[in-house]
Amino acid sequence: MRSIRRILVVAGATLALSLFVPAVAASSPINHIVMTKVCGPADLAVCTVTETSDPGVIPLETYGVWTGPRFDPHLSSNVTIFAPDGGTATGHCSLSWTKGLGLCIFGGGTGSLAGFHANLHATLVAFDDTTLTFTWDGTYHFDR
Repeated sequence: MRSIRRILVVAGATLALSLFVPAVAASSPINHIVMTKVCGPADLAVCTVTETSDPGVIPLETYGVWTGPRFDPHLSSNVTIFAPDGGTATGHCSLSWTKGLGLCIFGGGTGSLAGFHANLHATLVAFDDTTLTFTWDGTYHFDR
């Protein structure tokens, strides 16, 4: 009888604690990723990933669309990336055209990119009359 009472007390206490302790969001470890993306030639506001260190997360042919509001004298733009499988992630990029350096921060997504969070340093590595080539180098994780 005592052991049943003890089990009931422990079970009741566990249940009560589970109701009052907030759930901890599941999050993947922080990982490093490096990508190269080429913007243009048809539209410089559309860039396609041509190299990636982690194709399981951001595959080749993933593309980004920059929607402004500012492109000159520096970039400050909302951006959405579209994975080939239909997953999307949204963020914001800022870039100094004179220095060729910037930062893109992503904070969520859908499909294969659901819960995607990233801080990516952008570097302009090449340009000509029709294309811009950037690297993105930084960290990412998923909240799932």
